[in-house]
Amino acid sequence: MTEQMVTEYVRNAWYAAAWAEELTDQPLPRTLLGENVVLFRGASGVIGALEDICPHRMAPLSLGVVEGDNLRCGYHGLLFDCAGKCQEIPGQVNIPPKAHARHFPLVERWQLAWIWMGEPDRADPELIPNWFWLDHPDWDDSHGTIKYDCNYALIVDNLIDLSHTTFTHKGTIGTEDVAKTPILSERRNGAVYVERVMTQTEPSPFYKKAGGFTGKVDRWQKITYAPPGDMVIDAGAVPAGSNDPNQGIDTRIIGYLTPETDTTVFHFWAFARDFALGDDTVTSMIADQIEITFNEDKALLDGQQRNIDATPGRKLLDNNADAGVVLCRKLLDERLAADQADPA
Repeated sequence: MTEQMVTEYVRNAWYAAAWAEELTDQPLPRTLLGENVVLFRGASGVIGALEDICPHRMAPLSLGVVEGDNLRCGYHGLLFDCAGKCQEIPGQVNIPPKAHARHFPLVERWQLAWIWMGEPDRADPELIPNWFWLDHPDWDDSHGTIKYDCNYALIVDNLIDLSHTTFTHKGTIGTEDVAKTPILSERRNGAVYVERVMTQTEPSPFYKKAGGFTGKVDRWQKITYAPPGDMVIDAGAVPAGSNDPNQGIDTRIIGYLTPETDTTVFHFWAFARDFALGDDTVTSMIADQIEITFNEDKALLDGQQRNIDATPGRKLLDNNADAGVVLCRKLLDERLAADQADPA
């Protein structure tokens, strides 16, 4: 039996905070792991993340303005740099040590801004997930963000168990064989791996559009989840019996799940492909199809959360297809326990 929700967060980890293109000279307020944060980009391109509270009178810094590489509070004009250090207090020369805004490490990589919400001294950029597909010349991508009104663990369940695509996504990525095909589920190197291979199967409506398939295909789904929120789906297809990847399509559906609150979560998603490079029409088509697909998920997951809220204490029933789900929940629980046991 699986618990309904996970209501604690791994703090010492990198989380996707925003797409890099979202960070401009207009302060961006965002709630992440239950904390109010303001994100911004300075004139030199440097990016910053501060607690969205001015230490002077606790006004939201997101209501201020970016000046150079600094952020000026819109209430009394205190000026803070990207590290939260106060650079100026209008009307006085001395700057007291307490005039400091809390700072969060923020790193730009793979077209995203990654934030560290735990101990700043432990923020090693080498721990950022390796999403090289998003910057590699042999791959192209569509990407976006969808916000769900549910607990983030429910989206982990949804993405690790793709048997639901047969029923939820009939018009895009679902086929009858997905729910019927046995899966391999196991732990590998601190992650959960789930694999499903389908042979001599009908291509989904999306695969027909993307790959131009007219007959049956051999299709695979290889899903890797690394807590707290890193999800990568290696998915593709080739003409049935060909065994030649050059005749088919290879894709990576990449996602990071960043909780906003216990019952809301940002899903930063990207669909990387090794075909139709530079084709804006294909990029737009894929983005449209992914938006449709994830909004179908959203309707169910948001409804699932409403039912959970209405029936506190009830546990979820597990079946054979939930083998990966159970492994993910256990691994996340272990990561949470380790983070809380050794916060320093």
